[in-house]
This record gives sequence, C-alpha cells and structure tokens, in this order.
Amino acid sequence: MTITRNDEGHLSGCIRLSDITNAIETIQTLVAPAVMITGVALLLLTFNARHTSLVNRIRLLDEEERHLHKVMSSSKAAARTETLRLKSVRNQLDLLLPRLAYLRNGMLCQTLAVIFFVLTSFSIGLSYFSFPPNVTQAAIHATFIFGMCLVLIGTAFLALEIFLSYRVIVIEAKQEEQQ
Repeated sequence: MTITRNDEGHLSGCIRLSDITNAIETIQTLVAPAVMITGVALLLLTFNARHTSLVNRIRLLDEEERHLHKVMSSSKAAARTETLRLKSVRNQLDLLLPRLAYLRNGMLCQTLAVIFFVLTSFSIGLSYFSFPPNVTQAAIHATFIFGMCLVLIGTAFLALEIFLSYRVIVIEAKQEEQQ
C-alpha cells in the first residue's frame, strides 16, 4: 500500500494488486488448518457416538452374562437356551473389546491431528514475524503432513471397527437361528 499526501495535506493511499493478492494468500494459508480442525471435530463426533454406544452395549452384555451365570449356578439343570445365550454373550464381548480399542486409538489419532493442525497455525503465525523462513516453512509442512497422516490412521481404525461390528451382528443372528 502506498500512502501519500494530497495538496490539502490529507493522507491518501493506493492499494496495489500485489497487496490484495498477498492478503488473499495469507487468509487462505491461515484458514486451511482451521478447516482441518473443524473436519476432525466432526470425525470425533462420529467416534464419540460409536464409543458411547459400544460402552453401553458392553455394560449390558456384561450384566446379562452375570445374570446368566447366577441362573445357571442356582439351577443344576440349566436350559440349553441359557447355555447358548451365555456362549453368544461371551463371543460378542470378545469382539466388542477390540472394537473399543480401535475406537480409542482412532480418537487418540484424531485428537493428536488437531494438535498438529494447531501447531501448523502457530507455525504460519511465526512465519509472519522475524523467524527464518526455511525453518517456519519446514515446520508448517511437517506439522500439516503429520496431522493429515494421523487423520488417515484414525480413519483406518474407524474402518477396522466398522468391519468388526459386522461380525458381532453375525454372531447375534446365528444365536437367534439356533434357538
């Protein structure tokens, strides 16, 4: 921007096209990490909903397992149905716990990704001060790439958890057929 005095002594300025272009590039650079943080936050909502549902399901199955053990120990002649149901509950619990671990790992990756995107924003901010440009550019690229890798890994954990969820439903369906 060029600032000059006119004939009356007032300051006036002209905005150059390069100033506008630099401002637009700066805004775009600053917005990219913020968009990624928002996107990861939406993914975390998905993870959290699945995690909550899974924890509740594990608690219910665990309670049912305890109840079945109590019924079977009090009655010597446990019905075939209770024995099959107990086996089904145990099989489901054995699959639900790894699903919970996958969700935990995915949520951890997504949370770390947010931290890296925030560090990217800080690095971008530092680049506008007197820090060496090659150092800040390397920090910007490294933190953004690490953040993206963590998003990818976290999404892979979600995919694994979804794959396992199908197997739990198959166990439940087979148990229903056997009754």
